Amino acid sequence: MAREYWLRWMVFFVLMGALAGGCGLPTPERDNAFQSAPAGDSSNSPLPPGQIRRIVSMAPSITETLFALGCGDRVVAVTDFCEYPPEVRNLPRVGGYVNPNLEAVLRLRPDLVVAPAGAEDLPAKLKAMGLPVLTVDHRSIEGVFDSLSILGKALGVERRAEELSATWRKRLDTIAQRCRGQPRPRVLVVVDRPLETGRLQNLCAAGSDGFLNRLVELAGGENVIGDSAVAFPIISAETVLRLNPDVIIEIQAGREISSERHSEWLAAWQEVKEVSAVQNGRVYLLGKDVPVVPGPRMLDLAESLGRCIHPELFDASGPSRSVTSGEK
Repeated sequence: MAREYWLRWMVFFVLMGALAGGCGLPTPERDNAFQSAPAGDSSNSPLPPGQIRRIVSMAPSITETLFALGCGDRVVAVTDFCEYPPEVRNLPRVGGYVNPNLEAVLRLRPDLVVAPAGAEDLPAKLKAMGLPVLTVDHRSIEGVFDSLSILGKALGVERRAEELSATWRKRLDTIAQRCRGQPRPRVLVVVDRPLETGRLQNLCAAGSDGFLNRLVELAGGENVIGDSAVAFPIISAETVLRLNPDVIIEIQAGREISSERHSEWLAAWQEVKEVSAVQNGRVYLLGKDVPVVPGPRMLDLAESLGRCIHPELFDASGPSRSVTSGEK
């Protein structure tokens, strides 16, 4: 998948501002989050759950959650960024959260538009066009769980939502319990570094205020950028040297890394060869099948992070086969 796609997905989080952090796995449910229309404007009134058949999704995490709930057959359009599951690739596109094609959305005559919280005035614009809008907040792990309840109620699949919530929570609990009581190495997560330059510059790192930070904690690590209030701060090689992480995890989501490119990728980290992670062969690459999307596949990401941070606690099977280290 083109690097541009993942860069735009990261830009989405940055534009939404600081992500909501969390502590502990979520249990509370939110009230229905339908954006109300002005009094007397029935065009914005959502249909009863059983009658919502045409849904437009305005974010990749929303699309993935809708399909996980078994409502994929109701999705009639997605954003330019939605690539998973594979079934969405042939669906109509309606732009993105920064530049949505509102006219295209209107032409599709949706029963419901599901939009991400924090996407500035997108819900208001959709409401002004007479469209029923439901907002969900996927900027934290808790928000992902909340959205299952919200979408389950809205679409009449509450039982499926409850089952998914229990399954996902159990899987995250299993990872957390496996790592509990272990030493917590200091971890730096870098997302989508440009490989073309061969240098460590303008590194997009996972800050302390977001879902990636929480996944690192669940996987038994300590985010080395623990004092950042920015979701994805941009750091330099000099900052990496100063932070001196025990483990470096680089995520090249959706990208195939050939053996030749792997050698080039690894060589770049010699720029900070004094760092503990580099000296001890604790630099890892998560490639093609590892998503950076706060939704159903964050469970796979959590396991992948766990295998990097505490490889001795995980067997060699599972979704983290794309993991490679500095010892290769």
